[in-house]
Amino acid sequence: MERKISELRSLVYGKFDSQTEFAEHLNWSKQRLSKVTSGKKEPSISEVFEIAQGLDADMAVVVRIFVQYWTAKERKK
Repeated sequence: MERKISELRSLVYGKFDSQTEFAEHLNWSKQRLSKVTSGKKEPSISEVFEIAQGLDADMAVVVRIFVQYWTAKERKK
């Protein structure tokens, strides 16, 4: 999960000065984004899509970050 968090934060800080700035760009609360970027909340597919659009990133790159996390979580079950 640490890798997912690191990859996601790297994308965010590559385009925005802060998570607060990115949250405002998405029209999300700072808390909502913080939960996703810290790994405390698993985003829905629509939230992943919003993140990719907000970062102007390739959807496949953002989906891959979360799919790796979801897959690892399933293996632990």
